[in-house]
Amino acid sequence: MVRPGRPLLVCCLVVALAGAGCLGFITGESSLSFEANATAVDDAALSETGYELVRSDSPGRTLNVSVAGETREVSIATEIREYGRNVTVGGQSAEVARFSVYTVPGVSIGGETINPVSEWSTRRLVDLLVSSNGDLRNVRSESNRTVRFLGSDRQVTTSRAQVVGSAGGNVTVHAATVSHDGDYIVAVGVHPTEIDEQSRIDALLAGLRHPA
Repeated sequence: MVRPGRPLLVCCLVVALAGAGCLGFITGESSLSFEANATAVDDAALSETGYELVRSDSPGRTLNVSVAGETREVSIATEIREYGRNVTVGGQSAEVARFSVYTVPGVSIGGETINPVSEWSTRRLVDLLVSSNGDLRNVRSESNRTVRFLGSDRQVTTSRAQVVGSAGGNVTVHAATVSHDGDYIVAVGVHPTEIDEQSRIDALLAGLRHPA
């Protein structure tokens, strides 16, 4: 989700980093590190919706950026929280409803952003989600709605995608991407289209806390 290697304005970079005490990054003696503050659903919303935490992870990634003609390392740590709910579909109970929250640090060096999440549309994020999952095809947008979470009214996009393979059927995807307190937050809910999960997804969104 992060685009590496854009050339940076040398003069602005030197002034900005020198003022921040980061001369070691310019000279190659050290790397820069950025960490996101985790975003999580509060206990009240989990109790209301029946979702449970199924994954908590803080994956790191090292990128190379060009500074004054030299390559420097930037380390970025993302926070991931995933929640699931068991749903009975076709007489069988399984965890088929999932709500995921990805928090990416806002990385800006010398006025240049090397994290493009803020520039991406929610549709592009949904397309990326579908393209990264080999079982999903033919994503199509259906509607937008407004949900209040993290202190503001936010737009949530609802899309539908086709499930290929033995499972078959369709899934509904609810997605929102927002900027909050220096981080970029992507929230995605996915569930079979035949169940009505929107009110629970909205409750989970309303229960988001950042920092957790």
